[in-house]
Amino acid sequence: MRQFRLCYISGPWAYFTTQDLDKQWGDDWDDAPYEHNAGSPYEWHPRRGGARYSILRVAFDGWFSHPCDGHLNSPYSVQNINLGAAPWLRSDLHRDKELSAGATLGEFVDFVLGNGGSVALGLVCIPAEDGEPA
Repeated sequence: MRQFRLCYISGPWAYFTTQDLDKQWGDDWDDAPYEHNAGSPYEWHPRRGGARYSILRVAFDGWFSHPCDGHLNSPYSVQNINLGAAPWLRSDLHRDKELSAGATLGEFVDFVLGNGGSVALGLVCIPAEDGEPA
């Protein structure tokens, strides 16, 4: 199975996908400002077809800046951020530390904990590859 990669952050939630970032999408991910337009990432559904992938939502907390901070309406869309226009998180404790789209779940946890934050990881249920219960 592919690794979970960071694709979206909204409030205390970080979203990870096993799909390639350039294929992962959500409501209005091409609209700026992302903080007023974007929705959660789309989950895989058999009617949409394509390769099966999974979405994971992780709660976190800490002193971090987001791409929209300092803007009434940021110039960024989720698509721009996922292409590298801005990092998803910057540490407020260590200004030179940042985390960009595509970071693995492990890199995210290390970043948040290493910069004084906390992460809530719970039970994750991932369906079998063929769509049948495991």
